[in-house]
Amino acid sequence: MGKLYGQANNFRTKKVLVAAKFGKKTVELAGEEAPADVSPLGLTPAFVDGDVRIFGADAIALHLVAGVLGCPKSCGEVLQWVQWGEANLLPNALGYVLPSVSAAHLDQKVLDLYKGEFFAQLAHLDKVLLKKTFLVGERLGLADISLALDLLPAFEHVLDAAARKEFVNVTRWFNTIVNQPQAKEVLGEVKLANSVAQFNDADFKKNAAKVHKAAPTPAAKKEEKKKDQPKKKEEEPKEEMDAAEEALAAEPKSKDPFESLPKSSFVFDAFKRVYSNEDTATKAIPYFWDNFDAENCSIWRCDYKYNNELTLGFMSCNLIAGMFQRLEKLNKHAFGSMILFGTDNNSEISGVWVWRGQELAFELSPDWQIDYESYAWKKLDAKDEGVKKMVNEYWLWEGDFEGRKFNQGKIFK
Repeated sequence: MGKLYGQANNFRTKKVLVAAKFGKKTVELAGEEAPADVSPLGLTPAFVDGDVRIFGADAIALHLVAGVLGCPKSCGEVLQWVQWGEANLLPNALGYVLPSVSAAHLDQKVLDLYKGEFFAQLAHLDKVLLKKTFLVGERLGLADISLALDLLPAFEHVLDAAARKEFVNVTRWFNTIVNQPQAKEVLGEVKLANSVAQFNDADFKKNAAKVHKAAPTPAAKKEEKKKDQPKKKEEEPKEEMDAAEEALAAEPKSKDPFESLPKSSFVFDAFKRVYSNEDTATKAIPYFWDNFDAENCSIWRCDYKYNNELTLGFMSCNLIAGMFQRLEKLNKHAFGSMILFGTDNNSEISGVWVWRGQELAFELSPDWQIDYESYAWKKLDAKDEGVKKMVNEYWLWEGDFEGRKFNQGKIFK
């Protein structure tokens, strides 16, 4: 019997449990946190069965259905949908769902960007499913299980009757998957959203407080002991903190991911002020090269791996904006220029970044790892004249760009 570690109500955990039913495997839910020897990175869901140790919902699901659902002639057909779901569909789905159910707080404009990108992706999926019952082949498979469970929170909370009518093929396909006997054993009767969930500030504060109260800090424990001791004198009543203030007070100070790296003489804030307030060509670019610290900073180029999936320009820019939003805490040590080249339905995304350190900065913190694997990254030689030309073009948004046509850009600063 395999042991599964993960939160019982989490859609990723449910994905594994549904796969286990289809794979005719017995899996025991053993707790929310996985031992280090099962998930060395501390990620869940994580699975152990004898010598088998796997983390990640899709990897575990693939292991559990192997030999039963199996793969078609090429597992690449399955993998393409699993990767698209994890790297593209799911981040936008959760970016729309989590604030709607008061589990996160985002600016309305950012929330609208997530919703727009998510609906655009559903529209593409709806076209694919117009003439298909299942994503790969003529039988239900892992691709269907994976994507349907990725969409479970959206169908439960934000895809109301109007949205389901708009994406009628996706809805038909989703209902087919979740109503399979194996899926119903885990999910029960899936209740589809009657209306779009709306952010509620009071609920958000309660949710935030619950998260932090679940793991009391040493300071909180000390305060609890004080409460148990009799008061010597009647104390002045203190102003009570609301749930959000309590959560902030209990929040442990996070360690700076760059703390272990050597200090750099290049001051990012100073460069950003010059870039923002003075002429780019005559002031900002010369300032950058005069002050760049090649020993303790590095320059990288990124190219989006899935340009063939890009459609309308504003949607592609939403993709970049979502990435910037999730990298907000990186901006103290980084600067980047992301550019959309080409025209609608024939475009590509590319960028040039500079940050502290000589390795990929995104690997320093799990919070920064949602988007970076969707790009191919290449470290650049700052002494190379061709690289300097490229950097100048990306900073200035002018140049030949290797024959590509500039459409629009966004600066991370």
